[in-house]
Amino acid sequence: MRGCAIGFVIGFGMTPLLSQNLPDFYSDSLYKRAQKLYFLAVQSESYMEEAERAIQSLIRIYGPQPPIQMYLYGLTALKARYSLNPLQKRDFFYQAVSQMDAMVRQCPSDPEIRFLRGSFYYYLPFFMGKRKEAEDDLRTLTRLLLQSPDLYKKRYTSEVLRAIVGFLEQSGWIGKEEIQRLRRLYVTL
Repeated sequence: MRGCAIGFVIGFGMTPLLSQNLPDFYSDSLYKRAQKLYFLAVQSESYMEEAERAIQSLIRIYGPQPPIQMYLYGLTALKARYSLNPLQKRDFFYQAVSQMDAMVRQCPSDPEIRFLRGSFYYYLPFFMGKRKEAEDDLRTLTRLLLQSPDLYKKRYTSEVLRAIVGFLEQSGWIGKEEIQRLRRLYVTL
């Protein structure tokens, strides 16, 4: 479970400790750029190649860290979205689902991993059968954000945190009280 030490500690309600062997890619400007490019790729296919190059560069520098890998799996999901070929669309979709589910099993308490899978599954049609996982991801993400705000304020930009809180609110699956707490912690930065 390389790279999941923080998630393991948080999952048991203990104070998160930064592991000595966990590279600090979160503060790397390339990581922040890759995040931004990924979210742009969600909006427009024209950012796909550039996002993939940035993520591959991060993997070359830091190795296959789970949150970085999850962005790559997210791009696979986007390839399914943007593909015009129905067979490729299907193949990319099932590949992304398989990869994302495996990563959540490996790192169930990583908020970024939960956000990426949860936001992908949230937008799937109900007949794809992923609503329960999407809701579980977003509820887990909420719990993690409420447990360790100091860690996540250091790890993610205020722009990313506001977007996550906005998405959680939009989902309608998170209670008003929890949303208010998240907004106080992350939106009024």
